[in-house]
Amino acid sequence: MPKTVTVVVTYDIPWERFPEWADAIVDLVDTVKVQVPRLVSFNVYIAEDSSEAASVWIHPDTESLERHLEVAASRIDVVAQMVEPTRVDIYGRPSERVLEQFRRISEQSNGFPIIVKRRYYGSLGPG
Repeated sequence: MPKTVTVVVTYDIPWERFPEWADAIVDLVDTVKVQVPRLVSFNVYIAEDSSEAASVWIHPDTESLERHLEVAASRIDVVAQMVEPTRVDIYGRPSERVLEQFRRISEQSNGFPIIVKRRYYGSLGPG
């Protein structure tokens, strides 16, 4: 069973906040990439009309994800106030500390759901 933890944060972006959000998300990504060296991937995908986005984080383990949330806490709080989170999906086995941090963000925001899928079923790859 892999130890990786993948997080997908989906959120609506009010059109009037998009320019401000765009600057803030670049700062957030740059900060995390520098301060969380074990991070596998941090990608942000935006709908064609810029009304919705998804941030996808892949960490080798829950400790790396904890570090991500620790170094980015103040920036995540700022970004979360600009958008309307709709859900967080977590794949893998996050620590209770990670879940508590997401619950706190959800409670301070709009109460978005946090869905955890711990069971690893398998993967397909080349060959």
